[in-house]
Amino acid sequence: MSKRREIFNLIERFVKGLQTNDQDEIKAVLAQDVSGNLSTAGEISGNKALSEKLLVQNFDYSISRFTVLNPVVRTDGDRAQASFYVMSLIGKVHTGFLHSAEWGGKYIISLEAVDNQWMIKSMKYDLDWVKGNTEFINNWTLLDYAVYSGHKPSISSEYDSPWDVIPENDESRSSEEEISEVMFKYSFGLDNCDFRLHKTSYTDSVVFYAGSKIMESGARNLINNFKNTSHKEHSLQHAIKIVSIVIAPDQESAELIGYRVEPHRLGSKNLNLSTLESNFYSAKYTNKFIKIEGKWVMTELHYDAKVFVEPRLSEDIFADEVAIQGDANA
Repeated sequence: MSKRREIFNLIERFVKGLQTNDQDEIKAVLAQDVSGNLSTAGEISGNKALSEKLLVQNFDYSISRFTVLNPVVRTDGDRAQASFYVMSLIGKVHTGFLHSAEWGGKYIISLEAVDNQWMIKSMKYDLDWVKGNTEFINNWTLLDYAVYSGHKPSISSEYDSPWDVIPENDESRSSEEEISEVMFKYSFGLDNCDFRLHKTSYTDSVVFYAGSKIMESGARNLINNFKNTSHKEHSLQHAIKIVSIVIAPDQESAELIGYRVEPHRLGSKNLNLSTLESNFYSAKYTNKFIKIEGKWVMTELHYDAKVFVEPRLSEDIFADEVAIQGDANA
């Protein structure tokens, strides 16, 4: 089994522990001397203390759904750096109505392999958005809308991103995995206002289409557009479910289709008891990639903004397997 697959399995176990509010499952993946910096709870040291701060203390709910998006794992020997977004929903049904809280945020974890077992040595978490009945999660420090980022950020992309901590990944990956990572690098750089990282995901001549019209042509113009609009919300979150990646026969170009996941922008009218088993999306990406000097980059981004829905067919923690499927059986 590859190191990446082992760490994806660890992330799945960790997030399932969050979903079931199981402190033992969370503790099992944390090193004894783990350190944490959570925007919801501050700086914490030690396995027991950090696992406690990650738990929801209000147990009066019967519905719990946690989903991982944008997972990235990079490894170098016995160390690794990973980033991933988690969308969360907890709630209960009362008098025929759904009462719930939803929130989303991003994790950065640093890992070490000790006796052939990966453990989380440090963790950073930034809460990006929250909506609904926040009494369900009233043991955490939530967003202060008087502050630019809603809180003092825990993550600094320039120091913490997987690409900065581990510039050269030591495991081979499939083209699908590499393309997925480029898509997620686009999102991570944009959401953390790290445009130095963000711009490495596309060519200088990139074209961004909004529907059928060109929104921006050229990396310089696209970056300036994003810089000028990034302050419209306290924090952005470009979480993407990758639906498909098709590689051309010559292995030099590809197309990615993905759906944007942002429940906080859809309004509570889209979540109720009758739609609980549905997944809502706010936009569709159809992006073009080419390979330059052995590395995949985007040449076109086609962004079709519209709300659409599909049945929720799986209880899997990961939103899709495309990003991690390349070594699923390794």
